[in-house]
Amino acid sequence: MTSAATVLRVGVVGCGQISQFMHLPYLKRHAFLEIAAMCDLSPSLVGAVADHYGVERRFTDYRRMLELSDVDAVFVATRDHAQVSIDSANAGKHVMSEKPIAFNLEDADRVVAAAKANRVKLMIAYMKRYDPGFEYAVPLFKAMKGLRLIRIHDFGGAFAINDGIFDLMRGADDIPAAVVAAEREKMQADLVQAIGRERAHFAQTYSSLLHLCTHDATILRGAFGNPSGIEYADIYSGGHTIAVLKYGEETRCVWESGLQRDKVPWDESLTAYGAEQTVRVDFPFPYLHNAATTVHVSEKQDGVFVDRTVTASFDEAFRREWRHFYDCIVEDREPLTSGDDARADVQMLVDVVRAVRV
Repeated sequence: MTSAATVLRVGVVGCGQISQFMHLPYLKRHAFLEIAAMCDLSPSLVGAVADHYGVERRFTDYRRMLELSDVDAVFVATRDHAQVSIDSANAGKHVMSEKPIAFNLEDADRVVAAAKANRVKLMIAYMKRYDPGFEYAVPLFKAMKGLRLIRIHDFGGAFAINDGIFDLMRGADDIPAAVVAAEREKMQADLVQAIGRERAHFAQTYSSLLHLCTHDATILRGAFGNPSGIEYADIYSGGHTIAVLKYGEETRCVWESGLQRDKVPWDESLTAYGAEQTVRVDFPFPYLHNAATTVHVSEKQDGVFVDRTVTASFDEAFRREWRHFYDCIVEDREPLTSGDDARADVQMLVDVVRAVRV
């Protein structure tokens, strides 16, 4: 794609929930984006989704899609993102990948290296970093005086409520069993490689951290930077995680997370406690289009504490991240949630799991 182009032609790899619910609607809606081709391992699923969006070119092998000269960028929404991202970059395509960038640091490094070697943009789809509520709160966090405690709290609820919100297109049982088995085996090996064989029994929890709590890692780092160390970490009660992160000598961060599949309400927040101010960001269920992220501020004014709640915007973070990706390509600038940035999130999660005593 040249700088003179006005439309970014995107090939989509992976036609499951996240693509159907949150990405394809904005790819279709934006005038500067075009769905050029689709790919999924399931022939029936890619056929149904491509028919719905009026996309003629559909594939079950993404490598064939990468041969299309008029595809400028690839959106990666498969289970394992790393190899598709690497192959896309090597084909000269810009890459927007769902999180995480990879299951382990070695593969993350390979993804980053491929993008840099081929001079293409690599962006990881951390929509919360583009959320207008979070963007409003970041300057408040950074300006906070006497920061003492940070609390990241993420107990996601049951995704089953999606059935009452969306009409999910499902494919037939037409992916070869051997392909599914090989994919699962590779994923398990990649997870264990990241955290070490002595912690292999934490692989499922580490996977949940990568797929859910990597959002918490990126917003924590986006607001406060990288922690200087991990004081404590524990995994308990079937995969719940608690950790105490160190931010210098005067500040600690308490991180608590777990997926509550039997609980409907979404419960996710980032709070910072300073000497004169407390700021909390409450995130809504992520698949509710245009649901506002609210910012709650308690601060001292004339000797008393005053509470206020800010709704910065109802603009959708998923929509905003696609605009950012497009702008980075046409203006030749580095995405906010770059490959290097996403690698640091994986590093943080690996460090948390490795800090758990075994």
